[in-house]
Parts: sequence; structure tokens; C-alpha cells
Amino acid sequence: MDKAQIRASALLQRKSLSKKQRSHFSHTILTSLFDHLSVQPEQPRNLLIYRSMPSEVATDGLLESGDYRLFAPVTHHHEHMEWHEISEATLWQTGLFGILEPDGGTIWDGKQGLTTLLCPLTAFDREGNRLGMGKGCFDFWLARHHEHIHQIIGLAFSCQEVTQLPTERHDMPMNCIITEKEVIECPKR
Repeated sequence: MDKAQIRASALLQRKSLSKKQRSHFSHTILTSLFDHLSVQPEQPRNLLIYRSMPSEVATDGLLESGDYRLFAPVTHHHEHMEWHEISEATLWQTGLFGILEPDGGTIWDGKQGLTTLLCPLTAFDREGNRLGMGKGCFDFWLARHHEHIHQIIGLAFSCQEVTQLPTERHDMPMNCIITEKEVIECPKR
């Protein structure tokens, strides 16, 4: 199957989850995420998070974390994304792709300490490869900033796993994927 077919199949799988399942699985995934981060030998200072779309792992629970500096993306077009610091006082606006984005806030620049990126995905494999929505926003951004990212963690439902994803030279693998069933440590490359 090509990327478009894999994406369509994975989106169907994800959308087939009930609202109750998505809520329960999302809570389990965020709990596993915080457990995973708490045992890291080097504690991240910054978390680059994202606001989820309705069928994705619900990430609103991340906004309550007081242990990290949180940044969320603002997408100007598919090749330009920047991360703005967020807090309880952050005002949100609907962005380019219909996703909530912060209106203002200090821009993350990679010099502000150890940073972990939480990455949305449509499909993944156990090698750490991810398939997004096809716009390339995260891929373009990671190509320019990966040296400032300590680890990339994908958040997904287990039904989004595929045996193998086709990859391209510019694709950046994840360090781990957290599902409602497990934390998948990906091979180091």
C-alpha cells in the first residue's frame, strides 16, 4: 500500500473508536507519558505539545502540567511552523488547519534547555516511522530543528500501528510511541 492508502485506512481505524474509548485511551496514554518522562535520566525542561483534533489522542490534559515549560505550534503554512510558550493565560485562535493555536507567547528557539517533542500521527510502525496528515508540517520543521530536540515521542492509539511504513530520506524517526497498551521504544538510528 502507498502512503495515501495507509493514511486512509489508519484514519478509519482511529475514527472507529467510540468517544468513550478515545477518552479512556487518551487518559491512559497521558498517564504513561508522564510516567515515561519521570524516569528519563535527563529530565526535559520543555515540552513541545500539540492541540489534538477530535479523533486524535486527546492532549488537553497536557495543558495542566506544571512541571514543564509548554509550547504549542503556530503554523503559518505547511513549510513554516513555530512554537509559542503557553500558560493558563494563553488565548487560543483557530489556525490554518482548523487546529487551536496560541495567540502570542515567547517563541521556542532551541536554546532554552532540554526539549521533548510530542508528535501527532496518523500511522506508525515499530521502527519509529510516522505518517502524518500529508502536509509535511512536522517533517519540514524537524528537518531544520532536530538537533535541538532531545527526543520525539509519538502519541497514538494501538489501532494506528502498521507493520511497515514507506519512508523518505527526510523523514525523522520517533524515539518512542506511547499507546494505550504500551510504550514502544524504537531502535536508535
